[in-house]
Amino acid sequence: MHSTPALAPETTIAIVGAGRLGGVLARALRAAGFVVVGPLRREDRVPDADIALLCVPDSAIPAVAFAVRPHVRFVAHVSGATPLTDVDFSLHPLQTFTGTESSEVFDGIGIAVDGRTAAALEVAEHLARALGANPFHVDDAHRAEYHAAASFASNFVLTVLDAAEHLAKDAGVDRSHLAPLVRQTVDNWAASGAASALTGPIARGDEATVARQRAASADYRDLFDALATATRAVAGRAPRTATADTAADHAATTEEPRS
Repeated sequence: MHSTPALAPETTIAIVGAGRLGGVLARALRAAGFVVVGPLRREDRVPDADIALLCVPDSAIPAVAFAVRPHVRFVAHVSGATPLTDVDFSLHPLQTFTGTESSEVFDGIGIAVDGRTAAALEVAEHLARALGANPFHVDDAHRAEYHAAASFASNFVLTVLDAAEHLAKDAGVDRSHLAPLVRQTVDNWAASGAASALTGPIARGDEATVARQRAASADYRDLFDALATATRAVAGRAPRTATADTAADHAATTEEPRS
């Protein structure tokens, strides 16, 4: 465990990239007491600073890192997927941003950090803590898995919720009616994991209902089939309960005899 000395209050951080995260980080780092320059656009000249924090698209990181290197002590990026090839450390907030959040948005969240040297990693850890976040380590060898996990937990969830919203709209049900179900599902998953939290017809083995759902999801047939297959695998990991056993036994005793 590295000791993390406090960065001096006069530490200067140049934010390069004026997108959603760049603006939020600039506000939060100023609120934490740092001297912040920017957010700057990629084509802007970066003044001398202690740290350049690159909030640019992944494909732009090598060129921007090369350009700012002569002006700063540390170069860092905020990408979850990009290795440290062109920078000294990484700082990836595990959160979704609209760009309008207050500086408190980082309080209590996780931030993935890594550094090419012990000193660089210490700086990354300190910045994460200064933002009110909890740093955790993800190295280059595991970035792909980590970033894929983040996409499943956020981007792909929105894709599924978009399908749910459109299907519900056809039934005259508003998005606001689905939201409490989504929140409770996430709370249950956070508390006990997917297998224990899973409910619904697949968990019950009610394939007749699943078939009706599939027929009603014609516009999302491929997505439905893929998710149903994956959900059956999750259901297979769930501990069998008395209720589930009773339902399975009932299904077995009421099945029509085969000739």
